[in-house]
Amino acid sequence: MRALATVAVLSAAFAAPTVATPGVSSAAGHARHPTVTIRMGEFFYRPKHVTVHVGQKVRFLNVGKIAHTVADTDAHGNVRSKLIRPRALAHGESQTVTFSRPGVVDYLCTFHPTLMRGTIDVVR
Repeated sequence: MRALATVAVLSAAFAAPTVATPGVSSAAGHARHPTVTIRMGEFFYRPKHVTVHVGQKVRFLNVGKIAHTVADTDAHGNVRSKLIRPRALAHGESQTVTFSRPGVVDYLCTFHPTLMRGTIDVVR
């Protein structure tokens, strides 16, 4: 019975990660790199620019008084919403994403696109 419990615990510990959203993934390796939190409020993202590793989680947390969103854009600032699906986040709410490929991800608040912009560099 004890050996069976050990096998169950080891099996759970080495289980393959699941993919949460198309375009983003919860890839292995996230344990090595802690979640990066980007705070948003009137009218900022802090930090505005971050570097993360493939598979590392990025959490957007609204610390402001009004709702904000996060959406990825192309190099010209046009909303794509392919990697980060925008949704209104009220005070205290958050949205977490994990990127499955290296590259540069530009993002903005769809409610305040001229005031709130940032960049995530995703590296291997």
